[in-house]
Amino acid sequence: MVFAAAGSLYTDGLSLVFNPLTILLIAAGTLLGIMFGAMPGLTANMGVALLVPVTYSMSVTQAIAMLIGIYLGALYGGGIPSILMNLPGTPADMMTGIDGYPMTKRGEGGKALGVSTTSSFLGGIGGALVLAVMAPMIASVAGSFRSQEYFAIALLGLTVISYIAGKSLLRGLASGLIGLFIGTIGIDLVSGYPRFTFGQADLLSGAEFVAVVIGVFGVAELLEQVGKARHGKAVIPQKLDRVLPSWSLLNRLKWVIVRSSVTGVVVGAVPGAGATIAGVVSYGQQTRLSKHPERMGTGEPEGVAACEASNNACAGGAMTTMLSLGIPGDSVTAILIGALTLHGVTAGPLLFEEDPSLVSAIFLSLVVANVFLLIFGLAAAKRFAQVVNLPRHILIPVVIVLAVVGTYALRATSFNVFMMLAFGVLGLVMAAFRVPKAPLVLGLILGPLMEINLRRSLTLNDGDLGATALSFASSPLCLVIFAIALLLLAAPALQRATGRRPAVVYKEEE
Repeated sequence: MVFAAAGSLYTDGLSLVFNPLTILLIAAGTLLGIMFGAMPGLTANMGVALLVPVTYSMSVTQAIAMLIGIYLGALYGGGIPSILMNLPGTPADMMTGIDGYPMTKRGEGGKALGVSTTSSFLGGIGGALVLAVMAPMIASVAGSFRSQEYFAIALLGLTVISYIAGKSLLRGLASGLIGLFIGTIGIDLVSGYPRFTFGQADLLSGAEFVAVVIGVFGVAELLEQVGKARHGKAVIPQKLDRVLPSWSLLNRLKWVIVRSSVTGVVVGAVPGAGATIAGVVSYGQQTRLSKHPERMGTGEPEGVAACEASNNACAGGAMTTMLSLGIPGDSVTAILIGALTLHGVTAGPLLFEEDPSLVSAIFLSLVVANVFLLIFGLAAAKRFAQVVNLPRHILIPVVIVLAVVGTYALRATSFNVFMMLAFGVLGLVMAAFRVPKAPLVLGLILGPLMEINLRRSLTLNDGDLGATALSFASSPLCLVIFAIALLLLAAPALQRATGRRPAVVYKEEE
């Protein structure tokens, strides 16, 4: 075991983390991260990247501890606007609003935030513990993934469309195909040839994911709210007498949180996967295992818990790969590797031998940051929920301004703002025709991952389709993943055949 020979390891880690300045920096980082995550467009990687220069004068432990606080805070903070306004603060929280926003519309915004905060805390703690105990094991499995396994995982992710398609599988597939098409826009990563850019240099890097998500989910919802305000729809008051989930609710959610935390850690350990895919996979998993799958998407706490526990547990998995192999699990850990390098530390297997106390300090920083996340989240949940009670003529313009500023900040170009507005109109049209929006985003996420790995496999086999197929068939892990995908695709049809109502995860508002 990694820590077996280090009798003073945890003592060294405790002394590095549990001093007043480091604790203060973790608290400040977590609070800043929540603020970044809660503003649409200001993602976790943006927050961490902006604060890296601030850490130059700090010790390596203090620097990485503060950046970890920002990382976890942003992952949690992104769920706040997703729950309250259906406006994901970060891409990782787009699935949270599927059940969180209907809860807010029932006046249960405070309860949804409480579930989100508690699940994020428990998922984050679970991720930190797994990181401490199983880092070498998980990293060795994730590090063995080839193009074939990545393609299989992406294909498995696309099977979630059959669960989030709503009442019409055809409409769900159409939405997914739109997302796959949008994912092809930009420079071909293999040939370098521009595709569907129509002469626009701003499209060479593809459709900006955050602009698409904010447009389809957030702007479309705001446009609908404008119409409802004109028809005199009343604002539903939020029940704020209790934010902390009751013991009975926590008992009901315990296995949801455990399952989603494990999923988040495993997905996070796969290089390049990230919290967004972890949230999608966990939500689909929860829908399949739910006793009442037909309720998912209508405001079930289980949906919020699954997404938020997975998101924060994903950080532990991503850092497992980062520390054990020196490979970033996601874009944020890539920045963290850079921050370590700036302080003269190289992430990888030798780090466990050369500086085990720093590794221990990183584990403990994850735990402390999650504790502050719980404190700040529960303390401010009532204030967050009261935002929804603001008059619509005040709230809607403020949210639109935040969306515009957040989208503009991505690349400091107005093109992203127009892209966001265009996708907002598309989202409104999709809502009018009752086409689910979640499959579009799923196709946009997984399409490029599928394409690049399939083409990479073809290239490695000199374009021979037979040899490429054999390379997939010779991978036991690929065969297992393909078998699971087939079972998941067949499950809705089997449920209909046996009389059990299939899952309806995503329901558009009437």
